[in-house]
Amino acid sequence: MIVFFDFSAACFDNIDNASTDRNMSESIQQQMAILVVDDEPSIRHLVEKTVHRNNYACFTASNGEEALEILAREAVDVVITDIAMPRMDGIQLTERIRQHHDQDVIMMTGYIKDVTYENAIAKGASDFIQKPFDLREFSIRLNRVIRERLMRRELKQSLDQSQKILEGMIHSLSLTVEARDPYTSGHQKRVADLAFAMARHMALPEEQAGNIHMASLVHDLGKISIPAELLSKPSRLSETEFNLIKSHPQVGFDILKDVSFPFPLAEIVHQHHERRDGSGYPKGLSGSEILCEASILAVADVVEAISSHRPYRPALGIDVALEEISKNRGKLYDADAADACHELIRNEKFEFHASN
Repeated sequence: MIVFFDFSAACFDNIDNASTDRNMSESIQQQMAILVVDDEPSIRHLVEKTVHRNNYACFTASNGEEALEILAREAVDVVITDIAMPRMDGIQLTERIRQHHDQDVIMMTGYIKDVTYENAIAKGASDFIQKPFDLREFSIRLNRVIRERLMRRELKQSLDQSQKILEGMIHSLSLTVEARDPYTSGHQKRVADLAFAMARHMALPEEQAGNIHMASLVHDLGKISIPAELLSKPSRLSETEFNLIKSHPQVGFDILKDVSFPFPLAEIVHQHHERRDGSGYPKGLSGSEILCEASILAVADVVEAISSHRPYRPALGIDVALEEISKNRGKLYDADAADACHELIRNEKFEFHASN
C-alpha cells in the first residue's frame, strides 16, 4: 500500500493521460493498496483517481496521525509523503514508519529548501519527487518502487525456502549420527537448544544464534566414522580408542568443508573441542583463534555431556556440570559463554528436555 500527502492541484493536470506500467500484471497490481493522505479533500480525490487508474486499491486519510492508524491495521507497501504538513511533517512520518513499519517511502515537496534528493534518501526514502510533476513520470516512479519491492519480497521468499532446505538437511545429518549411538540419542538436539538459548542471552544477532543452533545439531557428525561398538562401550576407553574418538571434529570438518553454507558451519564443527588455553583438539587453538560460535557450542556440549547418562557412567547432574564451567571459566571455556550458561540454568530460564 502507498501513502500520498498534500499534492498541489497543478500536479493533476491531464490526469486522464496517466499511464499504467504495462509490464506489471493486473493480478499483482490488484494485490497492492495505496493510502492517500492529504488535508485537502479535493487533492485526496484526484490522487485516488490516479491510484485507481494504475489498478491499485486505495485508502484515504486526512492527516499523518490518521495515516499511522491505517498503517497499523492495513498491509501498506509504499508511503508517498509531502514534506510540509500540519501536525506531523513528512520527515517525522518517515521516521515513525522506519521505527514501527516496513513500507517504502517516496518523499514529495514543492519547496526545494525543505529537502534535497540526497537528504530524502538519507532519511530512508526510496525516491524523491519535486512538485509540480508530470503524471506519467509519477506513475513510472510509483510502479518502479512497487516493482523493486516485489522483487525484494520474492528474493526473501527464495532465501526462506533455501533456509528450510538447509535446516532439513542438517536435521537429517543429525539423525544419522544419533541413529548409530542410542546412548547419546538427543545429545546434539539438547546441545543445540542450550547453545541457541545462550547465544540469545548474550544478545547475539538472531541470525548468528540460528547459525549456532544449526552447527550444534551436527557438531558430532564426524562420529559416523567411528565404530558403533566403540561409541556405546560400557567401560572407559583406552588411549588408542580415545584418540579415535578425538578424530571426529576433523572428520566432521572434512565432510562439511566443501559444502557451500552461508556461515562457517564446517569450522564451527571443527573447533567445538578447542579450549581457551590451547589444551583442546584437533588443532590446539587458543583465545581469539576460536570462533565465538564454537566457544558457545563448546560450553553447551560440556554441560549436556556431564549432566547426562553415558555408557560408561551414570549422569553426574547439572550441578556438577555448572561447577565445571565455573571452575574453568576463562581458562578452558569462554567467560561470557560460561556466564550465560550459568545464568540461564540457575535462573530457571532453560532446562534440558528428555525427549528429542
